[in-house]
Amino acid sequence: MNVHLKRRIFVACMLLTGVFAILLFRLAWIQIIQVNQVTPGTTRSLREMSVLQRERGVMLDSGRGQFTDYRGKPLTGKLEWALVLFPHQHATSLANTQHAESQLNQLAAILHTDVVKLQQEWEQDHAPRLWTAGNQQPVVLSDSQVTQIRQLEDMGAYVYPMMSRYDQKYTGMQWLGYVAEQPNRLVSSTAHKNEVKQPFAMKSGAAGLERTLEPLMVGLGPTLLTRMVTGSGEIIPEMQPRVIAPTNSHYPLQVETTVDIDLQQGLENIAKQSGIREGAVVVLDAATADVRAMISVPMYKPQHVEPTQSSWANRAIQGAVPGSIFKIITAAAALEAHAVSPRETFHCNGEWGKYGLSCWKEHGHGTLHLEEGFAQSCNIVFAETARRLSMEQLERTANALGLARTIGWEGKHMGGMPTLRHFDHEQAGRVRTTAVSSQDEGAKVQTSIGQRDTLVTPLQAANLMVTLLHDGKVSAPRLVQRIRYADGDTMLEMPLHDSPSSVGQISPATAHQLLKWMRGVVTDGTGKTLQHAKWHVAGKSGTAQVEQQGRKLNHQWFIGYGPVENPKYAVAVLVQHVAPGSSHQATALFRSIMDYLAEGSPSSAG
Repeated sequence: MNVHLKRRIFVACMLLTGVFAILLFRLAWIQIIQVNQVTPGTTRSLREMSVLQRERGVMLDSGRGQFTDYRGKPLTGKLEWALVLFPHQHATSLANTQHAESQLNQLAAILHTDVVKLQQEWEQDHAPRLWTAGNQQPVVLSDSQVTQIRQLEDMGAYVYPMMSRYDQKYTGMQWLGYVAEQPNRLVSSTAHKNEVKQPFAMKSGAAGLERTLEPLMVGLGPTLLTRMVTGSGEIIPEMQPRVIAPTNSHYPLQVETTVDIDLQQGLENIAKQSGIREGAVVVLDAATADVRAMISVPMYKPQHVEPTQSSWANRAIQGAVPGSIFKIITAAAALEAHAVSPRETFHCNGEWGKYGLSCWKEHGHGTLHLEEGFAQSCNIVFAETARRLSMEQLERTANALGLARTIGWEGKHMGGMPTLRHFDHEQAGRVRTTAVSSQDEGAKVQTSIGQRDTLVTPLQAANLMVTLLHDGKVSAPRLVQRIRYADGDTMLEMPLHDSPSSVGQISPATAHQLLKWMRGVVTDGTGKTLQHAKWHVAGKSGTAQVEQQGRKLNHQWFIGYGPVENPKYAVAVLVQHVAPGSSHQATALFRSIMDYLAEGSPSSAG
């Protein structure tokens, strides 16, 4: 029995020794090797993380990627000065002294605030904080304020550079979008869990390119300003503040958009001066279909977005009733089907006598050819033309010209995403709803003049001009041309490509005919006010009848291109919810935009 007992004790001792050896080996591995290795899912080693557990800090830069225009001018990301307050140091070093009171008074005066408000924010919690003056965003300091604050003695308030993402002003760049805090995305002040006790709600893309490119924009983590603290959270005065930032020469990424920021801002000013309250403007490069400017009204403040309001939504990619600009589609369908002969005439006396349809001109246009009916935007001519076409022919022609489907640039399996899109929530528009029968002549006639259930986006309307200029070939408009690493190397190229239709395309002859007819709109038709524009331009006007909360209102459109001799830009203007009988603001705004483009062009034509 003693032998068996001794043997069991020996085996137990060996097992315990083995367990202790494994534990010692594991501890040695952690303390000697793993402590200096980067922890999976983070950018820091265990040694760094153990130090960060004893620090409190503020975020100076989220580390998020930035946007530029097509020439490299920044659209986001601006270094500005901000004030960081360390409450514990302030309380322990300056409390209850006359000198402390004097310092506080001086700082409050520099910040243009009162002492009570400054103290309340300073002592709001136990963590360092950026001075916000009670607002959501940190206060940006002027150079004068920075100089004055630096002249104060050490009182726990420090000036540091901070990366501001957006300008503090209204803009029509809803295509860019905005970032917002995500409640389910709480991370530590180094962007990784368990690194610092004080968490930050990281912001991620909530709309626009910020959202569609989110996986690429997120970056490697923020840049922090930290101070060492005791176990109870008190600042250790002897330990100076330090800045912690990810070290990777490739990040943050830089997204080169196709937009010309000078043009964008110039046209935003023109839109503001025009007084329009709702609508959109799209300017495409006539050669490439790249977006050079895209404006949505009402404008928004990306720093202060209220999700329940609609100003952050991009009206340039939302469907709107097109009115007479849809007559381009009807004319194309008629030309392709040879439904109307060139010499054939129609008679307009102002009333058609069916389906309540009338012409916008009270006593009618008299006798017209289809080309003249196009220039005068005569509803009667197009109603008679539509009777010879089927609803399916209108739908196929619309599809062939890039309507009733999304046409914005997208790429498959790029940047780690199944589909990379440039336009967030781009709407497809439509020709008719599924409830409308193809045998319903009234619906077909209303559709042919851009009423009933028809919807077109301003992006589609501008791209329609590019399509006609390219002999009927539909291009896919881009918002982004490439994405670069921080060191300048290219990460992703987004080459030009087309957006072909499954039903084919219209003939070049039809495209050329429609371009000629659009010039006639300006020389002899509804666009005569554009005859004295700085460029020779061509296009098509449109007025659509809509209802808003029981009120009868109009959408006004003008879409076109210029200069006619050497097209550089295709432009779509939409002015929404205008009182009936109002002057055609869309045509006037189109001219202002084209004149602005002519002034900025090195080869403008008179």
